[in-house]
Amino acid sequence: MVATRTRLIVGTAVAAVAGAALVVAPPSSTTAEATSRITVKNKQKAVKVRRDIVKIAKSKVGSRYVLGSTGPSTFDCSGLVVYSFRKATGKTLPRTSYSQKAAVKRVSAAKRKPGDLVFFNGNGHVAIYIGKNKIVHASTSQRGIRVDRISGWYTNTMTGYGRVIQKR
Repeated sequence: MVATRTRLIVGTAVAAVAGAALVVAPPSSTTAEATSRITVKNKQKAVKVRRDIVKIAKSKVGSRYVLGSTGPSTFDCSGLVVYSFRKATGKTLPRTSYSQKAAVKRVSAAKRKPGDLVFFNGNGHVAIYIGKNKIVHASTSQRGIRVDRISGWYTNTMTGYGRVIQKR
């Protein structure tokens, strides 16, 4: 009986310490600290930042898709977006495709630019537009990170474009 009570007390103490650690150290990428727009001083800087975002995302082509992952070697769709923007700008975007879509400025297909976000499947999938009607994205666990043309399924399920990088 004493041994059982001791184990119960020790177990409770461990749970209390673990719970305190969770309270003291919240997740590093919360929505409160995430940004939805990154403003740069001029058009040339905007073009350079957009190019950097595309270059970083494309450098991950061939990496594995893992649900919930934000890199540096595995990604899900919104994780690739978060990673690419953070590496290029030092800023953290909202974590999920739904929160990314809710936070960005909408742009039309005619005004899209490399580095803009492209949303699909009821906003449940996000990609980075790279120009010439192509995207880079974390596709599926079978296909990984890849470049695809916006056609077929992508055209049929597209829900819009969003801009993060904006000039003053």
